[in-house]
Amino acid sequence: MEWIDAATAAERLGVKPATLYAYVSRGVLRRRHGDDGRRSLFSAEEVERLARRGRPRNRPPELVIESAVTALGVDRPYYRGRDVLELAGTSDFETVATWLWTADPALWR
Repeated sequence: MEWIDAATAAERLGVKPATLYAYVSRGVLRRRHGDDGRRSLFSAEEVERLARRGRPRNRPPELVIESAVTALGVDRPYYRGRDVLELAGTSDFETVATWLWTADPALWR
């Protein structure tokens, strides 16, 4: 296996040497110490594979917010399981607000 120094690896990837060490800490690249114990060496094959694939991207975390009041449907919200358009068409603002705050099912009988 061929090993290259940090400067060569960074140049091949178009990144700063500090980025190489971030890749190592994330498990994207492996490194080994040179014979002098001071230099870092990187697998030329791994560097080449990463250069072809492009910079690693972290997927953004999925946002999940649980609520007993609101659910977001594909095209509209639902309040306590009731379609917001239905609520707007059948009830006045004060009644809906009271129901949302108190969750009193007697308001919907």
